[in-house]
Amino acid sequence: MAIRVGNKAEGNDFFDRVTEREEIWRLLEGNHILLSGPRRLGKTSLLQRLAEEAQEQGLLAKLVDVEGIDTAGGFILALEHAFPDVTITGYLQSVGQKISVGLDRIKGVKLNLPGGVGSEIEMQAKPDAGWADQAVRLQERLSKAPLLIFIDEFSVFLEKLIAKDAADAEKFLGWLRAWRMNSNVACRFVFSGSIGFNSLLDRYKAGTRFNDCYDFRLGPFRLKAALQMLAEEARREDWEGETPVLEHLCRRVGWLSPFYLNLLLVESIGAARDRELESGSSLHRLQISDVDDAYDRLLATRSRFIHWYQRLERDLEAPDFALALAVLNASAKSEHGLTRNQLLSRLQRLEPDPDRRSAQLNRILLKLEEDGYLNQADERIRFLSFLLRDYWKRNYG
Repeated sequence: MAIRVGNKAEGNDFFDRVTEREEIWRLLEGNHILLSGPRRLGKTSLLQRLAEEAQEQGLLAKLVDVEGIDTAGGFILALEHAFPDVTITGYLQSVGQKISVGLDRIKGVKLNLPGGVGSEIEMQAKPDAGWADQAVRLQERLSKAPLLIFIDEFSVFLEKLIAKDAADAEKFLGWLRAWRMNSNVACRFVFSGSIGFNSLLDRYKAGTRFNDCYDFRLGPFRLKAALQMLAEEARREDWEGETPVLEHLCRRVGWLSPFYLNLLLVESIGAARDRELESGSSLHRLQISDVDDAYDRLLATRSRFIHWYQRLERDLEAPDFALALAVLNASAKSEHGLTRNQLLSRLQRLEPDPDRRSAQLNRILLKLEEDGYLNQADERIRFLSFLLRDYWKRNYG
């Protein structure tokens, strides 16, 4: 089986995240969750694994991808299709006593389920919108069952919804928040997306619409988990990856995102295969030189990273786009990162006014952090991925 690079990791291709899954299950007892974090961390894969584990918790879960939707009515219809009555009724009948286990995990829910799934659900005022009746029926129906509703690419959907009709988006977000805030609701929501939530909400002044959700920020792999994943994946490809070689690969990657780890591993196996073909060897053993050759090969392939530039070009207006490029170009030239004051001084030419420059930098950094470009640690701002940093330096710096 080929190593997955950029695709959702399922089955045996999903590694680790044990601590994160345990924490999310604990938080779901009393919270809706906003699963945030930079791109390329495997958020969708994590949601899929949680959905698969839900029945063990006495809960019915579905992963609903709303990336291709741009209306409130379309969002509601997607949930209707994901949770039809027959699915909910069949699930409740099949699990029997497990229903009470699922409800016991959800604090603040008061449901009466003798012989059915009926309950009294307080409904908020109906929004004045074309989709209002459909929304109320959906809420009334889904609120009655112990469901986990995993919404993937919600931020992508929300950005399109706002761009299409900002007033309608405001009504939609208000309705959805009121549904979540209802103390008698049994279902739980988990939202995620490849566009940073906080920068999106900040841009449209909609932060209060999600302040009821717990912001669970997903981080990179720990070194031990990264090494275990790399060793297992190399073994599946019939290659031996000794620990010193794999540790070197992790150091070259820097930020232990499963995507970048797998990307460099695949390219390292390719470099090793070329080396053995030239030498006539057939040991199938990775070497440190293979990792370094693979790193250079990746940097020479612009198609691997050009989308990072194109995303900014698509998402940002001209003044912010120029500022973002200036921040990234300056950061790429510094291996150890820059302080905020150092960045401000480098941006003086673009914005002479210090107050406006500071506000603009705050806004740009929020987006660049959430979208997986930069990170602020130890009061220094630096690229998360060494691969992306060196690519940026070579092509734009």
